Amino acid sequence: MLRDAKLILLLAIGTLTVMAGAVIAPNLPNLVADFQLDPEIAGILVGTHLITVALSVPFFGILADRFGALTVLIPSLIAYTIFGAVGAIVPGFRSLLALRALLGISTGGLTASSMGLLGKFYHGEARQQVLAYASGALAIANICYPLLAGLLGSIDWRWAFCLYGLAIPFALVSPKLLNQSGPPGSPDSHTHASLGTDGQPQTAQSVPLLTLITDRQIFPILLAMLVTCGTIYVTFIYVPIYMRDVLEATTASIGAVLATTALGSGLIAAFGVRRLTQTFGSLTTIIVAYGLMAAMLVAFSCVTTLPLMFLVAIVFGLAFGTIMPSLYGHLSERTPTEFQATILSMGTGLGFLGQFLSPIVLAPIVAHYGVVSAFTTAALFALGTGSFTAWLLSQTVTSPQINRRFSTALKRNNDDR
Repeated sequence: MLRDAKLILLLAIGTLTVMAGAVIAPNLPNLVADFQLDPEIAGILVGTHLITVALSVPFFGILADRFGALTVLIPSLIAYTIFGAVGAIVPGFRSLLALRALLGISTGGLTASSMGLLGKFYHGEARQQVLAYASGALAIANICYPLLAGLLGSIDWRWAFCLYGLAIPFALVSPKLLNQSGPPGSPDSHTHASLGTDGQPQTAQSVPLLTLITDRQIFPILLAMLVTCGTIYVTFIYVPIYMRDVLEATTASIGAVLATTALGSGLIAAFGVRRLTQTFGSLTTIIVAYGLMAAMLVAFSCVTTLPLMFLVAIVFGLAFGTIMPSLYGHLSERTPTEFQATILSMGTGLGFLGQFLSPIVLAPIVAHYGVVSAFTTAALFALGTGSFTAWLLSQTVTSPQINRRFSTALKRNNDDR
């Protein structure tokens, strides 16, 4: 499967979502110095794109379902390069902040279209494995892009913005590789759209957006993605603070621990999730993964030595790398093919929203009870989300039931008109 050129290209395009934040984060101190910014205000630059991605990605998913994913993907890749690279020559903070917001919108476009193509090209077990590969690629990107950005930034922070130019080669080869027929054995050509009450195929436009989001088999998984991503983001915010204050760790040690988390996530997502689900079943696998994640969140606040911190970090990464591909797989299974781009992109967008909201929700708790309370609170969220998700996934849903739900929604919409 990893020899499939379409898959390699889509995985590479997907990693650009990581680059959006990875380029600026290692170079933030230099930006603060050059623009003479207050560090608290400058921190907004790192997270600005998260909220615009979250807001824009569902609508790009609808456009991709209606007009074709390539129609959205190519302009998004070009816009990504423009809004990203121009940041190297902006004169001040406000201009860069505006570009970061626009970069988030273009990231939403490429995220929605690439996820939609993955959902349409691959079906069944192949889709589950592909989504696991996608999670693994993102985890590896979380290691590689910050290193590249830091290396270029050591020359001058503006050079790091040249990395956004990687989107241009992807835009050039995409029209040739990403045609609408899938790879052998799992293409779209043999799938059938669910039919509406008039016998015509439904599209994301024929069913109201609110109906798609609030469907009883889809909304709970979307909610689980939001909370899970917000819970996971706690480690990137508070583990460095804890290590600095308690372990007196260096910047290099903190970076190595975070990279270990990403490495564990990438390895299990790419090579372990499928075996785990085949051996123990999807339900058992996801319950154990959520339990491990909660336990490691508590462990982060108890560790007093650096070697133990690395051990906790890699186990946490293994749990994270198991959960997210599983959630994407179940979300995809509950979504008819013609809604794939819309629904999968909503999941991604809500994941970004969860990351954005995480420090906002936890800030007052940390202010009153200290950094350790962030880990405890996140562990409780993980246990609650895991229990809720396990109950949801225990409810069997068949393909005819899925199509019937959306046909009923279309009929209701037509009657209202």
